[in-house]
Amino acid sequence: MMLDFINENEIAKKLRKAVAGVVAEGKVRTYDMMKMTGRPDVVEKGAASTTQMADAIIAKL
Repeated sequence: MMLDFINENEIAKKLRKAVAGVVAEGKVRTYDMMKMTGRPDVVEKGAASTTQMADAIIAKL
């Protein structure tokens, strides 16, 4: 939304597409996407960390 606000519409579109692609693939999922409660051990139980999710989105870009 910030990119749209500063009129970087093409970059915003690419970022939204990358996020949608990662979510659609379903290989990298955060704890909330896996319907897990927010506990300290969620990464050990298979949920992606914030860094892992960001890395997946960056790779998709």
